[in-house]
Amino acid sequence: MSMGLWSKRGIGLLAVMLAMLSAAGCGGNQKTLKVGIESNFRPFTYTEAGQNKGFEVELWEAIARKANLKYDLVPLSYGEMNKAVQSGEVDLAIAGMTINKARKDNVAFSDPYFDTGLVIATHKDNKDIQGKDDLADKVVATRTGSTAYLYASGIPGIREVRGYPDISEAYDQLKNKAVDAVIFDERNVHDYIQTNGDGKVKIVGGMLNKESYGVMGQKRSKYIGRINEAIAAVVKDGTYSALYAKWFGAPPKQLPGE
Repeated sequence: MSMGLWSKRGIGLLAVMLAMLSAAGCGGNQKTLKVGIESNFRPFTYTEAGQNKGFEVELWEAIARKANLKYDLVPLSYGEMNKAVQSGEVDLAIAGMTINKARKDNVAFSDPYFDTGLVIATHKDNKDIQGKDDLADKVVATRTGSTAYLYASGIPGIREVRGYPDISEAYDQLKNKAVDAVIFDERNVHDYIQTNGDGKVKIVGGMLNKESYGVMGQKRSKYIGRINEAIAAVVKDGTYSALYAKWFGAPPKQLPGE
């Protein structure tokens, strides 16, 4: 058999091997990421009748499609989220995670995809509390480990900050007048008032601060860059605005990145 024929066969075999390797690299052996979501943080992420729902659930679906990421959602409690990301139990988390310096020391964040802030909620019968300055000598409830807990703890003169692992417990205490106020995320408070407040809860005063949410991953996560590009893409093509309007009733006043 001539050397020329062997060379042609060798080249053909090499081409087939390269094609197989290329196919594997394009998704044949793509890892299925585990993405943590919170099981009770309406309207962002929550589990209802065994289904994962919320603005962040649908936003993540759009982001993952743009970034060509396969994934499974993993509902977790808020208290489990940071540990799950840092330990590698989940690869990423999209669960109303506020970007701040303390967290960035231990995890990585994507670019912000949602701007929000904290507000004060009181019982509808409460006439004494109209804003932050009226919380002196009052009992304030919120979720343990949240930025709201840290914020409330820094307000001078508060008698007690009571932390609960699930924010619904704090709301229940407020409805029953066992605490004077709740401090928490504005959108979550609005959702509670509309869906479970029974006409007994109101928001007083304005926004207490400004916060931004980001997708959280392990330090030096190789996925954050792709996620940032995907966030920009879903903003540009109108997907973000459509999802925002669906879940919050109106288009966003400002888009991520503006």
